[in-house]
Amino acid sequence: MGGMGGVVDRFARGSIVAGVALAMSVMAARPADAQNLEQYDYSNLGLRGIGAELVYVDATQNEATVGFGAKLDLGFLGPGLRVVPRFAYWKADVDASRVSDLETQLEAVSELEPGSINLGQIQRSAYVLGADFEYIASVSRLKPYIGAGLDFYALNDDGAAITGTFLDDLVITAGVSGVAGLQVELTPNWNAYGEFRATAVTDASSLGAAFGLFYMFGP
Repeated sequence: MGGMGGVVDRFARGSIVAGVALAMSVMAARPADAQNLEQYDYSNLGLRGIGAELVYVDATQNEATVGFGAKLDLGFLGPGLRVVPRFAYWKADVDASRVSDLETQLEAVSELEPGSINLGQIQRSAYVLGADFEYIASVSRLKPYIGAGLDFYALNDDGAAITGTFLDDLVITAGVSGVAGLQVELTPNWNAYGEFRATAVTDASSLGAAFGLFYMFGP
């Protein structure tokens, strides 16, 4: 990874640690009676809402890009602790510096003259499937939340020069993320939200943001 990629990766990891620590601190500050283990079970889980969003992603090794995503609100494991499965997709150009480094490595391995290999433009597609565990508060129509999640990534690099080669492959990997956002009740059924996310995952650690709408089926 280049220098900027390393900065993004370190910042992403630091943001996740800070987010998880803050979430634990907020929950620890709740009254003791809300922390009884018997209050944390599956009885309140159920489909409460479905959402769609636009996502902005600035990932290591890639140019910043815009993608889309979808979410489900599955209700609460305990007081204020909701479960939110999510899916996202984005596609971005691989950084020119990263492609150049790869060309240099291939030339060295193949004992070719510098400049002999030209990979052209390479694009990376990312399919993300994950689940967030979020502590969400309610202040009138405003609902701030913070949480952490586990994500599974399918990463695929594509380009005219690498089609059919060992570089044209699908990589499955996993990562963790931290998220903080604000959900706003527009009507009893429609909620808008915006959030920031930091993700640590092999070859695709990122900082990003999302803006979307939830359609809520009930309270």
